[in-house]
Amino acid sequence: MNTTSDADELHVSRSEHGDQWTVAVDFGPAASDAVTVEIVGDTAIVAVDAPGRRTEFDVPLPDDDGDVTVNNGVLTVESAA
Repeated sequence: MNTTSDADELHVSRSEHGDQWTVAVDFGPAASDAVTVEIVGDTAIVAVDAPGRRTEFDVPLPDDDGDVTVNNGVLTVESAA
């Protein structure tokens, strides 16, 4: 896989409410099955292997305990309940 660092081109949002937090990354039209995520410590390692976009990058998280979902090209990592 060609690795580029185009994480700056993606929309990343972070929000915190009390001791709950959410980090969301919008990949645009990338299919959910084209995105893989592994959480290592307080970092989400994200790989995208979709037509027109092949990249891998790190997303810092507020802590090391989060639940990951990918839906309609949006990765969401939320603090564990």
